[in-house]
Amino acid sequence: MKKINIIMLILSLAFVLAGCSLSVTYNATIISLDTQIDISFKSSKGGKKALDDVKNIFKDVDKYSDNYNSHDGQSIKDLNDHREIELNDSLKPIVEVALEVMNDTNGYYNPLIGRLSKLWKNAIKNKQIVEQSIIDAELDIMNNSSIIIEGKTIRIEGDADLDLGGIAKGYATEKVHQYFVDNNITEYLVNAGESNVLVGTRKKGYRVGFSKPFEDSVYGIMNLNDKSIGTSSPKYQSCVVNNELIHHLLSPSTGKPANYYESVNVICDDSMIADAYSTALFAMDLDTLKEFVDSKGIQVIVCKNSEIIYKKVDGEFEEI
Repeated sequence: MKKINIIMLILSLAFVLAGCSLSVTYNATIISLDTQIDISFKSSKGGKKALDDVKNIFKDVDKYSDNYNSHDGQSIKDLNDHREIELNDSLKPIVEVALEVMNDTNGYYNPLIGRLSKLWKNAIKNKQIVEQSIIDAELDIMNNSSIIIEGKTIRIEGDADLDLGGIAKGYATEKVHQYFVDNNITEYLVNAGESNVLVGTRKKGYRVGFSKPFEDSVYGIMNLNDKSIGTSSPKYQSCVVNNELIHHLLSPSTGKPANYYESVNVICDDSMIADAYSTALFAMDLDTLKEFVDSKGIQVIVCKNSEIIYKKVDGEFEEI
């Protein structure tokens, strides 16, 4: 993962009289978690500090969930290299939540898929298909590995690698959500590379468009308040080899790219859940997906061949 870099910072002073306080709009665009993240919120006081705090939340999660670079001997890269590391206060909750979600989704989200994930990302880069014998061997490694947390130590038993790519961005966005709540910031919009969107509350709501991955258009628009949207799609990490679409969204059961859908959108109250569930749902067939959605009470929009094939939402969905 890339080290967070601020590529643009615009502080927009839009003065709005609200009682005796002055509301200021703060905007920033950063690069973190391999994604451009656009941040916007209104605050009547302490907004500059809040903006710095929000950027630092993304920076902290990026640093320790990184599986490509070592950071203080305590990143996912360090864990995968050394098999056991000291678990700091930043990494511990992410790993614990990842393990909980793995159990919650019956393994459709599996953070131990790291080795297979790297194989397929290299395959995409080189426009190749991973051989079945290699996939079978890697599945065996993944299925016979586990994560053990004992006190402040974490270790991997077995030869699998940990990868938090399906949850880290959502975890960071949810931490930002909680920060806004704790600091009485109600109007905000965080767009983390289209795969994680967080909106606050305002009278007119926030109009959110659900885009078609392979077309320059949207399926439809919803007006949302205080919601998180997680989207899984092969849009940015894919290629076609021998008339087969290969991408980074893998099925933990087959070890191959899951091709049931073009996109899965999850709408709920928690960005981390939206992120992880969208990853898990992408690997489920439609009947399994529907059963899971009903059991969790979440909203979803599922698309294939540029059409919505399943939708369960609260409120009006304006189709385009």
